[in-house]
Amino acid sequence: MRRSRTVIAVSVAVAAALSVPALASADGRDGHDMNHRGTKALTAIGLTADQRLVAFAVDRPAGASAIGKVSGLRGDTKVVGIDFRVQNEKLYGVGDKGGVYTLDTTNARAVKVSQLTVALSGRQFGVDFNPAANRLRVISNTGQNLRHNIDDGAAPLGTTTDGTLTNPTTPPSTAMGVTGAAYTNNDLNAATATTLFDVDAMADRVSLQSPANAGTLAPTGNLGVDAGPDAGFDIYFSRSTAPTRASPP
Repeated sequence: MRRSRTVIAVSVAVAAALSVPALASADGRDGHDMNHRGTKALTAIGLTADQRLVAFAVDRPAGASAIGKVSGLRGDTKVVGIDFRVQNEKLYGVGDKGGVYTLDTTNARAVKVSQLTVALSGRQFGVDFNPAANRLRVISNTGQNLRHNIDDGAAPLGTTTDGTLTNPTTPPSTAMGVTGAAYTNNDLNAATATTLFDVDAMADRVSLQSPANAGTLAPTGNLGVDAGPDAGFDIYFSRSTAPTRASPP
């Protein structure tokens, strides 16, 4: 029987080795097929602190290969988060001034395609596409929770400010230090549900963000390591005969 296989890739060890604050799983779609013992390994694209894109096998992050330094930004000074968009299999980046770009995974060249209409608030950000809604989710270490429509003509283009990220304390409190975001089931199957998970880099744990638009967080487990203030995070999903598993960081 075929089962779903979910690999959770958290750039904790990668951040220590490469200073990678943002992460996007690639699965060879970008041309960076890294072979491990003769089989294609799951690859990821990372964004380093000095604005370089790197590609690496998630089980061998120390063997990263350089793609190039990000260039072509317009109105932004740096990229703060990246993610692949399943609708067109392109890598996107969000700039510190709200620019949204496609990023060439062969040379790190940026092309501006959209602009957030709400200013970013914070120093560290999580960026991920909702595969079902076709919206870009942006969260920050200050509790900001944004939803952006890049090019879906069926709805108004622009950015919606959703509910502040909130921890289930008594009384509820704004979640500070949440810097990684990733949706499950990154596919185009209309029957497949998707769930948003976040990395709380301050508490070193993973939380469920549900409802995503409300910003309500529910802790699901501890990371077991110090994530640092800027933790890249992605969830890779595929159909295989393997059981569901999580990869070590």
